[in-house]
Amino acid sequence: MQQDPIAIIRTIIDGTVEGGGPPPYIDGMGLEGMVFTAVEKGRFTLEWTPEMHHCQYDGLVQGGVVNVIADTGQSFAFWSTAQGDESYSTAEFSTRFFRPIKVGDTMIVESDVLNRSRRLGVIESTFVHAETGKLHAKVTGSWMLAKRDFGES
Repeated sequence: MQQDPIAIIRTIIDGTVEGGGPPPYIDGMGLEGMVFTAVEKGRFTLEWTPEMHHCQYDGLVQGGVVNVIADTGQSFAFWSTAQGDESYSTAEFSTRFFRPIKVGDTMIVESDVLNRSRRLGVIESTFVHAETGKLHAKVTGSWMLAKRDFGES
């Protein structure tokens, strides 16, 4: 029986997923300021408020952390388009910063599937300041479809 990925993602958003909430790396990487908010086919939205441990000494968010946040949003956006037993993995990222992201700035991060073929997807994430509406960063990711056969446990 094929499961609906959007329905599964919604259980993660509303906290009803068995085993509880977002993937384990969220806690392990200290990304507690990230809240999943919405999903529809080809789009995933989250809010993120960086804390000091996401920043350089000057209070500006380290760029690699922005990529982790984008990777998260993009993976859920791509998952929302999955068919059957498809799996996927990041192939490449391109990140452009327009304004620095500072500790305490709440970002609305929207990830949209721009194109999807049998082997590759292109997804764009935008980081928009929740209060000012200004664009702070844009991350474009290429995603490859991959069959994952891990065998029996």
